[in-house]
Order: sequence, then C-alpha cells, then structure tokens
Amino acid sequence: MLTIQETMGMGIIGPAAVCDLRMNEAQLASLTAAGFMGIICSSYFWGYITDKKGRRWTLLRTITISNLCSLASMFTVTFTGFFVMRFITCIFVAGPSFVAATYLSEFCSHRIMVRSITHLYMFTGFAMISCPAWATLFLSSGLIEFEEKLVGSLTLRPWRVLGCLYILPGVVAFLLLLLLPESPKFLLMIGETKRGLDTMEWISRKNTGRTLSEDQMKRLLAYQEHVQVKRRKEHQNFFRSMLDDAMPLVRKPYGGYFTCVCMVMFVLGLLTHGLGIWYTAMRNRCNMRQGNTNGMTFCQVLFVPETGPFIETESDLDVVCSDSFKGFNDSFVLGFVYVVLYNISWASLFCVHKKVMFVFSLVASSTFGFLLIFATNHMLQLFSLVFLIAFPGIIIGLLGGSLLVFVPTYLRGKALCISLMWCRCGAAFGAMLVGSKIQYNCELFLLAISILPLIAACMEGYLPL
Repeated sequence: MLTIQETMGMGIIGPAAVCDLRMNEAQLASLTAAGFMGIICSSYFWGYITDKKGRRWTLLRTITISNLCSLASMFTVTFTGFFVMRFITCIFVAGPSFVAATYLSEFCSHRIMVRSITHLYMFTGFAMISCPAWATLFLSSGLIEFEEKLVGSLTLRPWRVLGCLYILPGVVAFLLLLLLPESPKFLLMIGETKRGLDTMEWISRKNTGRTLSEDQMKRLLAYQEHVQVKRRKEHQNFFRSMLDDAMPLVRKPYGGYFTCVCMVMFVLGLLTHGLGIWYTAMRNRCNMRQGNTNGMTFCQVLFVPETGPFIETESDLDVVCSDSFKGFNDSFVLGFVYVVLYNISWASLFCVHKKVMFVFSLVASSTFGFLLIFATNHMLQLFSLVFLIAFPGIIIGLLGGSLLVFVPTYLRGKALCISLMWCRCGAAFGAMLVGSKIQYNCELFLLAISILPLIAACMEGYLPL
C-alpha cells in the first residue's frame, strides 16, 4: 500500500499541485515518472543490501526514511524541489516495494508461497481505494477548503495535507515490523543458527502451539549447511561483489527464465502503472467534459475540443490551474476491481494452472484495450479502461510469486528487485509516453498499447510458471 500510494498517488497530487508549483504539461508528466525513476535507480542496491543485511533490517530503515522524505516533499514550493524530493522519497520506497514480498515468502512453504504473495499484492487494490477516498475528502467534497500562509511563499493547501496522509500505511507497517522477527531463512543463510532456530520455534508455536521436533531441527540444520555453501565466495570490492552476486541469475539454469520474466515485467509495468497513473486524470477529464458526449469514443471525449456559441475552441492539452476533481468514483471502481480480481486469482490457484491464468488475463486485457478504441457507451469505456489496467496488475503478483519459488534463498531478494526494477522501467516509460504522446494520435496509441499484452502472452512457454 505504501508503494502504490507514494507512486500512483502522484496521479492525484500532481494535478492538484499545478497551481502552487506552476507546472506545465511536460513537468507534470515528468513528476508522475519521478517516483518510478527513483525506484529504478535504487532497486538493485536494495536487493543486494537485503541479501546481505536482512529483510526486516532493510524494511525498517527504508520505510522510516521514505516517510520522512515524503513529508518533506509536501512542503516544497518549487517544481524542482518537489521533483527532487519525490525522486529521493522513492529511492527509499524501492525497499519495501519488493522486500515485503521476499520477507513474506520466507515464512511460507513452497506449497502456499504463490498464493500468499498473490494475497499480499491484493493490498494494491486497497491502496487504489484509499488513495481516491482520501482525495475525495480533501479535493472534491468541498468540506475541506483552506489556504494558510506559512513561511515565505509556502502555502498550506489540501493537497499538501493529502500527501502527508499517504504515508499512513508506512507508519503502520513500521509499527507492525517492530513486533516481527527477521526472516528465519536469511538468519540460517548467514550462519545465525541460534536466532534462526529461535525464529522457527516462534513460528511453530504460533502456527501449531508446539515446539519444533528433533527431526525438524535436523532438517533445518541440513538446510543451513546447504545455503551457507552458496555464500562462501567473498569480494573486497563492493561494486564487483554486487555484480558477481547477480551473475547466477543470467546463467544456467536461471538465465533464460529470468530474462523473459524481466521482459514481461516491463510490459506489465507499462500497462498497469504507466497507463494506470493517468487513470484518475483521464476519467476526471471525461467527467468534467461539458456538452453532449453521446456517440463519442474515449479518445474523442478526451481530446476533441469543445465548441459552442459561448465556448471558444479550447485545447484540452493545456494544464489548467485547477485542482478540481470529479473522477474519484471511477477510481473506486478500479480499486474494487483490483480487490475482486486478486481474490479470484488467489482462489483459482487451487484448481487452475498458473499458465492458464497468465494467458487468459493478458488476452482479456488486450481484448478490453481494443474495445476501448471503438466503444461509445460511457460505462463500457470505463470498464474497458479498468480491465486493460487491472488484468496485467494481477499478473505482476502471480509472476513475482512464481519467481520467488523458482530461485533459491540467496538470490531471492536480488531476483525480485531486478524483475520489479524492469516493471518500474516500464512504468516510468509508460507514464512519460502517455503524458506526452497520447494526445497526438490517441487511437493508434491505444492500439499499440493493446497489442503489448498479446506479445507478453506469447512468452508464457519461457516463464517459470
């Protein structure tokens, strides 16, 4: 939830901050991508650190610093300052964005790992609901309207308070982590035998009410012996060590599968986050459109200028100094669809093969993308856009869980962080592409976007599903 609110939340905060920060269209597009760029730049570093220092260790520190930086960013008074602080914030948001899944996976058996990770990603849907819920209260309800002069040119307005509230999941996560132990698999991997066995004892008592048996102790010690052998190679040079630690991922038996996962993640990130970060702004523009829109396609509603006896032809592309929103009901729809689809995906894992779910979801996403080009019904346009974005989002969790099962513990943090780094690359590329190019040929742009899921679906035979 923290990751989604700090990245996708910029799709709400950015347009609301246009007046105060005097942003133009290009700056607004780059601001939405700033968070993804911060995550991209630091992802592998945190993957390396989490495999060296620990999952819980990394989570506690990155969550704390990201929360502090996020608060500071809400009190900047220039676009440059805001952009830089959002970039720095998401350098640390990169930690919890993938370490949480790695941490959870090491408390699960292989039998339930994919289902557990899929359930974890369901909170993406809750974040998609909480973002517009808070925004409805502060930006569109009319109940909270204020403008208080603080220091110099700094003015406290609702969007700044809204941005501060988006760190709440991080605060809750930090407090909960204080009550939880370090990953037992990581502790055994680094030779912390006593702490690792104590953690497994704690898990056994929580789950079964009994202590570990002698046979279970022997198997844990045998596991420790195996994973410690994998970590004996040491290097003096930090950067060389970072590079060499990742080399097994691009060699047999992992290389082909891992490369394909990264390529698919790029496509999924472009669709889910790159297009998704503009979802609220696009639906808001549709809902604020005046006049008769019957018989108009999605692209026509967005970009064909309004004309009338008292309305001059206008360019819908100019950023207007307005923080009014009317699209939050549609944002709730996206969040609820995410939650429902994640639960369906979780339940389907009991009886449907992962490859079937993968191909079906991507073909469905592509179908709704093609439908969005031609649909003229308002509700059909809404749900076509929702499913075009949501189906690839479900696959991110499914593919991430499958990757964690596929790679061993000593590579798990790095594997997930690199794959999600490619997902964020797709998101940053998509966010800038949508923000700067969709208006020039909307239909052709949507056609190209809709073909991408089919390309990803063709790779299913090369994935560890």
